[in-house]
Amino acid sequence: MPSREPLRDEELWQACVDAQEQLAHRHSQFFQQVRGKSEVLSAALSAGHWQRAAALAFLADVHDDLAVLPQLVDLAMLPGWASQARRAIANIPREQLVPRLEELLTAHLDQLTDEDDDYYALWVEVLADAEAWALLAQLVRAARASPNLLLQDVAARVADSYGALVTDGGETPATVPSIQDVP
Repeated sequence: MPSREPLRDEELWQACVDAQEQLAHRHSQFFQQVRGKSEVLSAALSAGHWQRAAALAFLADVHDDLAVLPQLVDLAMLPGWASQARRAIANIPREQLVPRLEELLTAHLDQLTDEDDDYYALWVEVLADAEAWALLAQLVRAARASPNLLLQDVAARVADSYGALVTDGGETPATVPSIQDVP
């Protein structure tokens, strides 16, 4: 049996490029022809790894879908999916996103305990990425009021990093710091 020579670097790269082109074509086809987009994406977000990863990539790169926001927020609370979920959330138009985030944050704040400091920190990232400054200020106030020193520390770091954005009622200053500035 003759041995096959390994692919050269250029061939390997071209295979990646071809796969990206095929993916873009399939995304476009799905976007234009699917009838139950929210239902399909919702099911994929709840399915296995590859289904979830494909749905998050589609939502981040191609299409926003406010209907799946609760699932995206839940995924943003999971460290393994947080970054991809936040990218998908950020793709939703801000004027639609912020009021819906307010509903979700209010519901989640009622459920969070003083022991949920990791969730507060993940909520900070979601709200900062969405530039939902008034909601971030609300979260900071809740963290400051907690007897948990870790939550108070989260509040202090957010206030230090975002300053007037979280202390002046969410008014947007001329320059907005990046979430990467949060230690």
